[in-house]
Amino acid sequence: MCILQACGSRLCLTFVSFAMILMIMVGCAASNFGRLESSQEVTQAFQSYQILPDHTYYYRGTASRPFVVAGIHKNFTLDSPLWVKIDPQSADFRTLIGRVTLQGTGSATHPWGFKILDKSGRNVGVWYSAIRAAAVDVDESGRIVNLSPISTVTRGDQSR
Repeated sequence: MCILQACGSRLCLTFVSFAMILMIMVGCAASNFGRLESSQEVTQAFQSYQILPDHTYYYRGTASRPFVVAGIHKNFTLDSPLWVKIDPQSADFRTLIGRVTLQGTGSATHPWGFKILDKSGRNVGVWYSAIRAAAVDVDESGRIVNLSPISTVTRGDQSR
């Protein structure tokens, strides 16, 4: 029985149809973008400074305060002035990971590792940050059109 039955069956049918169309549109829109998938293995790889073969590493933020370190698989291209390439063999690489690891100090959200997946579920790379959401948009040629953190790192008590 429809909640809007008192308003008439025609209104009820219109409401249900509108709700279904809206759900379909939201579902289709969401499927056009990739996502981050939580991974204990990726977390451990970053925390032990393990360098994944066939990956190019970048960070986002400043060298003194990076908020994301990402490794992009060689099959994909990240060409954005917001991401800075880093040599994973350098001491700076360990320093950057250490600084990202400090993001969780004094907060309920600690840095974590994620797989970066495109809209079809292909593994684009890896992500290490206290930021747990990102806009991921990869075109058909493998060019990463958008890889942007959604939010900033929150410090302090996050239970409020």
